Amino acid sequence: MLPQMPKIPLARYLKQTVSQVSPVTLDGATATERPYTPTDELETWLVRDQAVMTIDVTTDETVTITSDHSANLVINVAPHVTTTIIERWRSTDAVTGVFVHVNIGTGAHVTYINDDAIAAQTLVLKREAVVEADAQLVWTIAGFNVATGAALLLTRLAGDGATATVNVGVLATAKMHLGYTTRIENQARHTTGHINQRGVIIDQAHLVFNGIGHIQKGARGSDNQQENRVLMLSDDARGDANPLLLIDENDVTAGHAASVARVDQGQMYYLMSRGLDEVTASRLVIRGFLESGFEAIKDPELKQALFDRIDRGLAHEMA
Repeated sequence: MLPQMPKIPLARYLKQTVSQVSPVTLDGATATERPYTPTDELETWLVRDQAVMTIDVTTDETVTITSDHSANLVINVAPHVTTTIIERWRSTDAVTGVFVHVNIGTGAHVTYINDDAIAAQTLVLKREAVVEADAQLVWTIAGFNVATGAALLLTRLAGDGATATVNVGVLATAKMHLGYTTRIENQARHTTGHINQRGVIIDQAHLVFNGIGHIQKGARGSDNQQENRVLMLSDDARGDANPLLLIDENDVTAGHAASVARVDQGQMYYLMSRGLDEVTASRLVIRGFLESGFEAIKDPELKQALFDRIDRGLAHEMA
C-alpha cells in the first residue's frame, strides 16, 4: 500500500527503476550492513533487496552523512544523547531514491538537517523518524533539488512527552514538478508536533506542499500545528498548499494555516525606492520568506552556504 500523498503522482514515479545504491561517506560515526524489512510499497521500491546501512549514534558528536547516489539508511540514536546529524545529498543519477529511517531513543535531543541539492530526472525520498518518550527532534529540510518527484517526511511521536518540529524550506526552479508530504503522527500522550513549510517557486516550476497532522486515539493532551506557505515569482509558476488534520482523540489542540501568494509589491516598491534593483530586491524578500524555515540551523557557515545557494539559483533563473 502506498503512503498518502495528495496531488503527487507517486505511483507513476515508481514505475521507473531507481539507480543502484552506493555507500555513503560518514564523519562522526560508522555504518554496518543489517537486514531491514520494508513496511510499504514505497519502501519496497526504494530498498528492493539492496544494502541497508545502519548507523548507531551513541555519543554527543556531530554526525555528517554525504552521498552522491541513492542510499538506504537506518540511524539509531541512543537514549539521552544530544547530537546533530547532517545529511548532504548531491546525486546526479537519472532516478535517485533515498530512504532514511531514524530511531530516537528516550530522552535524546536531536537536531537533524537535510541539505539536499539533487539533480535528477526523477527523485523519490522517504525519510521517517520515530521519537520515543521525552525525546526532542528539530528537523530542518533545505530543498534545493532540480528534479521531478516526491518527498515523504514522516515523524511518529511514539513515546509520552515526545516533541518534534519539522521545518521545510524549498526553492523550486526551471520546469520541475516536486511534491513534499510532511506528516506528524501523535501516537502517545502529551506529545507535540509542529510543521512549518515554506516554498519559493520561479520560472515554470510546480511545487506541492501537503501537511498532515494525525492525533491518534489514546494521544490525550497532545498538540499538532502546521503552516504551509508558498510564494510564486512568475506567472507560469504553480503552487499548492494542502493542510490536513486527522483528530481521533479528545482533550487535544490542533490547527493549520496555508497560503499561496505572489511577491508583495509593496515590499518590492519600498526596497527599490531605496536604490536596489529588482533582482536584488526579490532576493531579499525571498530570503526573508525562507528564513523561518532555516531558523533552527545554528551553524552560521552552514546557514550562509544555504543562502548563497538561494542567491545563485535566483540570479540564474531571474537573469
